[in-house]
Amino acid sequence: MAAAEEPAAAPPDAIAGARALWCGSFHGVLSTQSAAEPGYPFGSVVPLCLSNAGEPLLLLSHLAQHSRNLAVDPRAALTLFDAVDGDIQQGRRLTCVGRCLPSADAEALARWCRHYPSGRVYAEQLNFQLHRFEPLRCHYNGGFAQARWLGTDRLRAGIAHAAATEQALTRLLEDAHADRLAALAGADCAAVVPAGIDRLGITLRCGERLRRIDADAPIADAASLRHCIEGAGRRPFGAEPA
Repeated sequence: MAAAEEPAAAPPDAIAGARALWCGSFHGVLSTQSAAEPGYPFGSVVPLCLSNAGEPLLLLSHLAQHSRNLAVDPRAALTLFDAVDGDIQQGRRLTCVGRCLPSADAEALARWCRHYPSGRVYAEQLNFQLHRFEPLRCHYNGGFAQARWLGTDRLRAGIAHAAATEQALTRLLEDAHADRLAALAGADCAAVVPAGIDRLGITLRCGERLRRIDADAPIADAASLRHCIEGAGRRPFGAEPA
């Protein structure tokens, strides 16, 4: 499915805001075409993470309404948004339309399971199916009078690392910055482990909780990885922001 072009040049802050949501969201609202009530959309909250191709991944039960709907019509919408105090419409929102398709990609499942370890049991024993969301076009709203349609070319460009590169960066993070990861573990967190690394940041996991560390500059090597993790601050998992 070819990506739609942007209707006009999008300002850099709109692209940056949309890319931050794309990489840093771990849940969203998936909307599919209802098979039970034809003509009506069906939406619900789902966990997600990106693949090494920069596409959102979802793990869906074969019994889920979404699975039944997608088997009939793969067209779907995915909405991502900032968690904000107060008026949610003052936060950034991104809604993408596209197709949600089953995936048998073992590397994608492995990446999912680094974010959500229970996914391995769901996939191998409970008949959950990995899906990838293939965006066609996205609508970004960065606040009052900041809404516009975006093509997906710039949204996804240069975000994800190849699996081998991400694995090498992960090993480096675990080996060279083990003390930094240990410092981020709070009283109710036994260990902090890397869940994913892309060019725009690092995702850390403690149990079932995920934390995103945005990078000031693209993560491409040991120096940029160190700069990102050292800029993470020292607030442990479970602590309220200062």
